[in-house]
Amino acid sequence: MCGKKMTVTHNTTLAAVFLMTKMLLIPDYQVYISTNSAAQSIEVFKKLEDIALQRIPSFASANDLFAGEVVKSANSETGFIHNPAGHTMKLYNNSGLTTLSTNLNAIRGKRGSVLYDECAWQTEEQMAATEHFADLDSSFALSTSKIKYIRPKTMPLQLLYASSAGDVEYPYYSKYVMFSKKMLMGDPNYFVCDLNAHAIKNYSSVNGVLIESHLTDESIKKAMEDDPDSAERELFNRFRKGGGENAVVSMESLIRNSDLRLPLLCNDTGKKKFILCYDPARNFDGSVLSVWQLIEDKSIGYYLQLENVISMVDPGTSKKTPLPMPAQLDIIKDTMIAYNGARAAEWENIELYIDAGAGGGGISAVADQLMADWTDRHGNKHRGVIDPDHKQYETARKTYVDAMPIVHLINPKGFKALMYSDLEKVVKLNLMKFTEYDGKDHITVELPNGEFQEAKLSQEEQMALAQINLLKNEMSYMCRYESAGGGISYDLVRDKRNTMHDDRSYTAAMAAYALTTKRRKDLLTKPKEKKSVPVFNFRAPNIKK
Repeated sequence: MCGKKMTVTHNTTLAAVFLMTKMLLIPDYQVYISTNSAAQSIEVFKKLEDIALQRIPSFASANDLFAGEVVKSANSETGFIHNPAGHTMKLYNNSGLTTLSTNLNAIRGKRGSVLYDECAWQTEEQMAATEHFADLDSSFALSTSKIKYIRPKTMPLQLLYASSAGDVEYPYYSKYVMFSKKMLMGDPNYFVCDLNAHAIKNYSSVNGVLIESHLTDESIKKAMEDDPDSAERELFNRFRKGGGENAVVSMESLIRNSDLRLPLLCNDTGKKKFILCYDPARNFDGSVLSVWQLIEDKSIGYYLQLENVISMVDPGTSKKTPLPMPAQLDIIKDTMIAYNGARAAEWENIELYIDAGAGGGGISAVADQLMADWTDRHGNKHRGVIDPDHKQYETARKTYVDAMPIVHLINPKGFKALMYSDLEKVVKLNLMKFTEYDGKDHITVELPNGEFQEAKLSQEEQMALAQINLLKNEMSYMCRYESAGGGISYDLVRDKRNTMHDDRSYTAAMAAYALTTKRRKDLLTKPKEKKSVPVFNFRAPNIKK
């Protein structure tokens, strides 16, 4: 691999081994790792560290050659320094590696080569702040004495982009296209390597001898079935084209409001507040329940944090149709109990929003069944719940007087446009927070003291994070259409309407509507702060008559 500017799609491990080799062979080779988050940069650093310290069992022939060249100190026995401000290591030949934070103002002005890992979603501003690291001529040397010999040229600084495919609107795509053209034209400063799933599965080798790949036909097929859009990008490096200019929510907004954190599968304190949004279906559509934590901030007021998304799919069906409604009702009840929390009054911590469209059965199959008191699987009795305002329950409210008024039935015909309009606004205002997930069985989370730690994920946590990714993906394909008469409608982008559902994004729109309602009530009911007005004391004038 050669050239000053290179793109590799999309093997990060290959990039780690490549950098280790260059740092060993080339003195004074400084490399910086740039990603979408500090935690992601540190994960790349730890991948290199694990290879060097022989912690990866699948790398059976790895040796300690690189680890022996790392400079040790009294504070670090291995030489791999885990500083919250930036993980770093240095070799005896003065080569080194440093992770970068996402604070652009704090990282400007450095000089060295840059590895952009999973950079398909980096913005123009992010890349511009770090690409200038490689502007310096590494062979430049200044001396006051006469040069008595010719100095050998040093390795030029390089920019290495390693990522799966992203969106055509982001700069990584334009670089991928431009670098490919430059390489094909014979420019030695550019190199592009496109490694898709078939290349890795069929042509993985050691010293020219084919080896068994870690990818299988079954795993590729399953990925395509579970999330075709993601599999196209992650496995086959096919760039996507989202909603474009008409998109309700841009990928940039979603990325800006996503962070690495564990999903919350229950109300762990019994004091947190949650909004549950349910879009029911039985036959032709998806049935989804999303769970949002309602958080009040002193500066910005209420905002939502997505904690879980439950897709009620019957795994026994070939076309992944929804579960029978009684089974869906059981899941809703279990979720209500989990997120209301232990040692909390009945339903004091949750509100339930249900789509009341005629086709989904939200009223007859769900809301009607929740009005009466019921007993859970552990024998505990719970009060029923009811919509306090819906006209269909005008007489039922007199019968089920003990039912808690926490249900909100939403008519999609009258509210869909309003809900998606609210969704567009609250995401732009950074009032909806999401998780970031790369499909692994662990994530790197930031601790309160600023350090980072690897957290193993349970099966339930992996499922929640994967479903949140699907919700974000659906949101990015929702578009705003304006008719000739001035009417506004919302739907999936045209080329996705036959291959993708919008149920997850619809629950996000319901949540945005709920948040907007909460913020409006909070604004109207909160007492206005009395602002002190400066009073100037003047002595009464003496007026002569």
